[in-house]
This record gives sequence, structure tokens and C-alpha cells, in this order.
Amino acid sequence: MSTNSVSSSDSEDTLEEVPYWPFDSSTLKLSDGRSLELADSISRLPTHKGPPIYMCRARLGMDGVVVKWSWSDARMHEAQVVEHAANFARECGDVWVLDHLPNVVHYEEREASEGARTETGMLHVLVQEELYPITELTTAAELGEAFLGLFKCYRWLYERYRIMHRDISFSNLKYRTIDGKVHGVLDGFNLAIYMDGQSSRFSPQNSLPFMALDLLESVPPAADYLYRYDLESIFYALLIVSCNYQDGKRIPPSTPLFSDWDELDSAAFFNWKLCFFTSVQHSNWEPTAQFSGLYNLILYLRRLFRQGVYARFQFSDQKFDDTGSVSYDGFDLNTLGGHVTFDLFENVLSAHLPPYSPRKTSAELPAMTSSLPPAATTTESNLLPTVDSSKTGTSSGSEIS
Repeated sequence: MSTNSVSSSDSEDTLEEVPYWPFDSSTLKLSDGRSLELADSISRLPTHKGPPIYMCRARLGMDGVVVKWSWSDARMHEAQVVEHAANFARECGDVWVLDHLPNVVHYEEREASEGARTETGMLHVLVQEELYPITELTTAAELGEAFLGLFKCYRWLYERYRIMHRDISFSNLKYRTIDGKVHGVLDGFNLAIYMDGQSSRFSPQNSLPFMALDLLESVPPAADYLYRYDLESIFYALLIVSCNYQDGKRIPPSTPLFSDWDELDSAAFFNWKLCFFTSVQHSNWEPTAQFSGLYNLILYLRRLFRQGVYARFQFSDQKFDDTGSVSYDGFDLNTLGGHVTFDLFENVLSAHLPPYSPRKTSAELPAMTSSLPPAATTTESNLLPTVDSSKTGTSSGSEIS
């Protein structure tokens, strides 16, 4: 996958093309005795270092699931992070968080076969419910509701569970529907880090369009990773899907703003984002017709970051010394001088999200009566709103999270 791709899909291989194939065949036998039938199409999710994470759809009995496998020496696998976070949410009584976390069906570690062994450690196998790309949503109300859930989940994880996600991109922004209601789901916790004193310095290299402005500088101003970087990534994701997707598919850019993104490097993206925040013009970006209702939301979120960027530059102008270095002592880089905070971000969401009403499920629809003869009543169901029951987000198998 290109390092600056704004597509919601990842690089794909077939079973024969995957290096270090860790299984005996396309049938995967789990440690609990259950068997999975793996699909032939395999997605590759690039990682900061080492082999990529591989992912494919599979069948577990009659249910569709997703299987991820990877080689990692991390102290905790993403399945364990999600499991612990879900248990903590239950203990705290914050069960709403579970609607915004992946549902882990199974997780195991195993010794990789000789041909699949790498220097990075054990083979991790994760089975979870199948989630759906955020880019498949087709109304401003549903997309806005999904992003509101993603934001609230991220804030809870940071403030209550004390972790930072650090990899906000389309690969990890998903949704499920429960009883007709859209829930944004934060996925992909392989780069999440606990805020327990360990070093949190990290600049991901596989998602430049979603990367915070500071991280695109040759020397970022902060020594550690900041939660504000993830908020900025959430904003970019909202901007990109609103302006580049229609009917669930990426479309040719309608404005020059996004026309050359597939060719930009980190330095060019820095200049692009700097101009985006500091330009006085608003006409160089425009949501697609389906997402026009998100224009004001994007405009006011942009204003938060715009004010923060200006505040940082004004502060640095005053602290610039003869050596060319800048001291930010006395300036809160985590919030850009108090301009980008959780509360301010949520206030904008609350004020400018379009109204959202969940779709009614078939069980909630009123009974219909008719005076038509019996032969004609068979078509009455065609008059009812269509409900996509394939995206209910219910899990198959035993839940361990």
C-alpha cells in the first residue's frame, strides 16, 4: 500500500503470494478445536517495522469473521489490549464503550512453522467479528454519528483506560450497526501504548494523509507522542471521506486540494497541511453531495487546529534563539496552547453534527393492514424500508473481550 493512500482498502495478495504462510492449508484449526475456512484474498496492513499484519475474511461455522495474523515482539498483542479495555469498561459501568471496540472471538499464540519463522517472535492469531469500513457510510448523519462514537471511545480510552491508539487511519476506523443504529468502532490496536512511563515517541510512516502536522516536521516539537495528534488524525479522516467518497466509493477529486495526494511525500504533506490550516480561503475543499451536511462541522474543527497552529507559531517566534532552536517551555503542545482539547473538540461535534435517527428494524416497524386480496398482499413487504441485517455487528463464537 502506498504510504500516502487515502483508499479504504489495503494491498491484497492471494494465499500463494503471502510470504511466511503460517498455516497448513486454507483451513485454520484453532487451539479450542474450532476450524476456520480462510478466504483467498489476503490484505496486508503495513507496520512500522517488521513483517506486515495479514488479514482475511473467514467462515466460522455459519458466521463470517476476520482473521489477523502477525509476528510481533510487543509486550501485549492488540487482542489483549482490547480484552483488558473491555473488561475495564464493564468494571467501571461504562458498557457503552463495548459498542465501539472490536469483538474478539478468539486469540492465540503459537510457534510459527520453520518456513514461516521470522526474527520478530511468536505468531499471533486473532479472530474477531467482521466490521465495515467507515467509507461505506453514505449519509452525513450516519457518518457524523460514527465519528462521534469513535471520538468518544478514543477519549474514554485515553482518560479512563490510559492508552493512546497512535494509528488513526481508514484501516482502523470501522463501524457496526446494532438494532439499526450506527456505531463507530476503533480497530487496530497493534500500536497502542499504555501511558505508564514507557517511551511514547513514535512517528508512523504508513499513513501520511492522516499524520499530524507536527509529526511531518523533520524534528517534531514534542519529545513524546501526544493525544492531540490522534485528534488531528480523526479530523483528517473526516475531511478525506467527506470530500472524496460518494456511495461508498472513492471518486476523482472535485477540487485541486486532493488531486496529487497519491504522489506527495512527508515534506509535501507538511506544506499541504500547513497551507490548509493557515489559508484564509475555504473554497478549496468541498464535501461531496452526500456529505454536504458536514461542511460546518469540518469548518469549525479546522478552526480549532488553525487557531492552535497560529498560537504555536506566535509563541515560537518569541522563543527563537540564535542557534535556530525553539524552547516550548510555557506552551502546552499537547493542546496547542489550549486551542485543541477534548472538550472543545466534543463541543464542536455536539454543535454541528447533523441530526441522526437510527433506522428502524423490521421488528420496530408498524404492522401494515390492507384491503387488497390475499394474492396482492405478498408485495406489501416491498413498501417497507430496507434494513441491512448483514451489518448488525453481532459476534460469532465465544466472546473473550
